[in-house]
Formats: sequence, structure tokens, C-alpha cells
Amino acid sequence: MDDDDQKEKEAAIALPAKEPLTSEDHEATAQPSDTGDYWTKWNVFRTAQRLFSDEVAAVDSEAQDKQDKKSLDAHTVAMRKWFNDLPKSQLQEVEDAAAKWNKLGCLDKAKQNV
Repeated sequence: MDDDDQKEKEAAIALPAKEPLTSEDHEATAQPSDTGDYWTKWNVFRTAQRLFSDEVAAVDSEAQDKQDKKSLDAHTVAMRKWFNDLPKSQLQEVEDAAAKWNKLGCLDKAKQNV
């Protein structure tokens, strides 16, 4: 079995059993509506966290150190590992959403932090 196939199966198991959204529905649900969200370009990591916010919350709660509130190391490592383990299909969805959101973004390029 291919590693990507295995990752997709694991991702499907990790999600609660409900009717899956199409990539278009998923993107439309997560699409930023506040103009302030477009001040910087949407990269794939930031977009992935927005699209898959439920998964991010689950990973974050597992990685959170309840005793040491000042430590972000565990959170950062967990988020990067989650992102690096995304299956190709989800990564393609993220790349497409980031490209779309960047096209919709800030019209005044002089004000945009690039």
C-alpha cells in the first residue's frame, strides 16, 4: 500500500463519522470573510490550519502542556508534524484554496505585506 493511501485512510479514520464535504464546500465554509484576513498572502500552512480547523484543534489539545503555559514548542512541533503528514489530496485542496484566496485578497497591493 502506498504511503499516501495509508495517510488518507488514517485521516478518514481520525475524522468523526459524518457526511464528508466536497473540497468546494469545505473551501467555501472556511473562506475568510474579513478584509483583515487578506493583509498577508495565504501560504499553504496558514490555509491548511484554516481549512482543517477541527483537526488543528484536536492536535493542539493533545500537544498542549497544561502545566507550562509559556511553552509553544510542543504546539509548533505537533502542528508541523500534522501538516507534513497531510495526504496529497488534502494538500492539493489547500494549495487550490490558498491560490483562490490570494486572488480574492487585498486589492491595494501597496498595503499588502508580501
